[in-house]
Amino acid sequence: MSSYDDCLARVLEILGPAAKERGPIGESSDLVADLGLASIDVMEVIEQIEDEFDISFPLNNLPDIRTVQDMAKQLERLTS
Repeated sequence: MSSYDDCLARVLEILGPAAKERGPIGESSDLVADLGLASIDVMEVIEQIEDEFDISFPLNNLPDIRTVQDMAKQLERLTS
């Protein structure tokens, strides 16, 4: 089981290199608007998380992942 804080820390680690040029990122950072990620970049991050944690994000939940917090909450749900 992963706590929300653990999930958030890992998501921030994974997003760090992708969002490096955009300055500091936090829970409320929007993946597209604030971090400048293209939809393919978001999918690559999700794929990396899925591979690392051996989980699958439900396709119907993907449109709900807009912020770092959304991604961390989904990860927490899927690893609990």
